[in-house]
Amino acid sequence: MSILQRCFKALGIGSFIYLLILFINNGIVVYTSGVIYVFAISIFIALTSYIFNIDALNFITCLVIHYILVNIFVIVGNYAMHFTGNYTNLFFSIFIIYVVSFIVTTIQTRLTVKQLNYLIDQVHHKH
Repeated sequence: MSILQRCFKALGIGSFIYLLILFINNGIVVYTSGVIYVFAISIFIALTSYIFNIDALNFITCLVIHYILVNIFVIVGNYAMHFTGNYTNLFFSIFIIYVVSFIVTTIQTRLTVKQLNYLIDQVHHKH
């Protein structure tokens, strides 16, 4: 997947998560700066996800590094936007998003593997 494709995919996922959080919080007023911030975080996450392509690092190591980088980005971004909320809740929310993302990614990977194995079986049965 190209960098541009990865960024657009991340924008979709980030926007969905942002809207989901707004929905859960009974709809808060959305400001342009918040939307731009969501776009920036989404693109940052997409770019830093290339760490998972480093074969020398195992998945958990990559996940921890990625999590730390995203938290640093969020701290800097929130500082720049004069965030006045509770950082404990913020970090807990990020952690929950990571857990949900991990579960979704795991399910997606397993479904892809299952589909690929089915296609391989189909090819082997034709020969």
